[in-house]
Amino acid sequence: MTMADIADEAQTSRSLLYVYFEDMDDIVLAVTHRGFRAMRERFEAAARQHDTGRAQIRAIGDAYVRFSREKPTHFQLVAQFESRAVDTDESSERVRRCLAEADRGLQVMSTAIRAGIDDGSIHQDLTPRQTAVTLWGSTHGLIQLAANKGSGLEKRYDLDPGSLVDNGLDFLGRALADPSVENSS
Repeated sequence: MTMADIADEAQTSRSLLYVYFEDMDDIVLAVTHRGFRAMRERFEAAARQHDTGRAQIRAIGDAYVRFSREKPTHFQLVAQFESRAVDTDESSERVRRCLAEADRGLQVMSTAIRAGIDDGSIHQDLTPRQTAVTLWGSTHGLIQLAANKGSGLEKRYDLDPGSLVDNGLDFLGRALADPSVENSS
């Protein structure tokens, strides 16, 4: 796709596109930023629906899975952006905006983890930011594995890709639980 293709599809001139975007990468970054924002908004909405931090984290995981299915282009752009090394000192304004929006999404997760530590639904020895990154990476990996290897997993191991993700989220939720609280309930 070229800038001319985009201008034609948007029914505008190429010169007008260049008023708002430097080049094709700049357009991709703008769409990626929208993806990060949409993902964060879904995380916030999911967390607001639950009282305990652990339930919020599970809801965020479910929201991420739905995001990957309902907004596959945004999901892929977010994934591509996250896989590239970025030097924030030498980054464009759009790259910095994507990084900031990604940080806000991660903060929603960290806040839910902190809430879970405080309410006893998540193990108190966990570090919210590190745990949020671990959960994001694990959930992202499960989504990608199910999407890219789904039929192979089914044929070779008799694993349903959808239940693989769901069971993975259950597993991660159990790993977060404070064992002393789990055993006393």
